[in-house]
Order: sequence, then C-alpha cells, then structure tokens
Amino acid sequence: MLQSIGEHIWMEEYPFEVFGIALGRRMIVIRLADGGLFLHSPGEMTDDRKQRLESLGRVGYIVAPARFHDLFLEGAIGAFPQSELHAIRPIFSRFSSRAKTFLLSDQAVPSWEAEIEQHDFRAGPFHRETVFFHRESRSLLLADLCFRLSGQGLMTQLVGRGLGVVNRFAPTRDIRFWTMGRRQRLRTSIEKVLEWPFTRIIPSHGEIVRENGREVFREAFRWA
Repeated sequence: MLQSIGEHIWMEEYPFEVFGIALGRRMIVIRLADGGLFLHSPGEMTDDRKQRLESLGRVGYIVAPARFHDLFLEGAIGAFPQSELHAIRPIFSRFSSRAKTFLLSDQAVPSWEAEIEQHDFRAGPFHRETVFFHRESRSLLLADLCFRLSGQGLMTQLVGRGLGVVNRFAPTRDIRFWTMGRRQRLRTSIEKVLEWPFTRIIPSHGEIVRENGREVFREAFRWA
C-alpha cells in the first residue's frame, strides 16, 4: 500500500529478489504543485496500483533514474500513456522514438525544478544515476547508489557482506574499484549532493535513513 511520508510524498514497498538476494524495492510518488504526480522507479503496474495512484492525482512524470530501473517501465507507460518519461541515457535510447520522452541530466526540468532538484551522479562506468532532492520533505531520493541491507537469508547475507552493505549504509564496494585513481568527478558529485539540506535518504532498496541524512551520506563516502 502507498504510505504517506509527508504532505505531498508517498512510498510503496514490495518484495523484490535478484538471484536469491532479497533486495526489496521502493517506489516514490510526489504530487507536484501543478497536480501532476512524479513517479520515481515505478513498480509493476497492477490494476490495484494504478487505481491507488489515480486516487492521488494524474501521473504526469515517470522517472527511470538508473540502470535496471526499467523493469516495469512499459507497464507504467501503458497505464499512463499521456505521461512524460524521463530516463538516463541507456533507458532513454530504448524509448527515444516515443513522444514525451526526455533524457535525464543535470539540466533542471521546468515542470518540477521549483520543488525537486537533480544531479547526474557519476560513480564509475557502471554506476551512473540521477539523484533527486525533494525540498518540501527534505528527502534525498536514490536508486542504487547507496543502500543498507538487513534481510535474512544466506544468499542475501553473503552477497550483501561482499558488497559492504549489510547493516551499514554505503555504496557497493565495486564503486571504490572503478573510481580508483580517478575520483575527482566522484568528489564533485558528492559535494553537489551535500549542498542540499536533506535530513532523510530514501533509496530504492534496503532501509530508509530517517534522520541526519547529510552526515550519514558524508560518512558513506568518506573514503573518497
């Protein structure tokens, strides 16, 4: 079910596994001043989920901020064909022939720039995503950049420990490898995010950081 986490922001959490790893997944919904809904990393668009979204308003913007966050895009687009799609380049390329499809970048999007800021965060060749800051709720929205797993299950524990994200909020360890010797761009992105006055971090997977978000984010990237 959609849970209200602020006056104009909701989330829906649901089970999600990859190769036996219990990641979980989270969809974020923000109602903008124009009444349109900003849909971050949409889930499978069942009839029930579609009705719940329509009860909040008109889905105006579907956002695919990172690789592998396109699993349910076609269903969301089919459910809300008049919506705009905003996606990072690999996903944008797949849907570029569709009208109302736009490339995510550092460029502010007029439809939401007064309420949501964004940054093209580069953390190596395989980790590039657009991160968002929702001003009203003081929330940082992440896809796969950082998360914390605390789920049970042997595979979840083994892989999570290998990635360095079990019981600690952090980027996955491979980011350190891919940025070794070329961290200036990474530092620039870290500094940009830390300019935002967020208190909460809402990743697409794992636990939410509910307070002291900037301090937690800074500590997660202290090595860089």
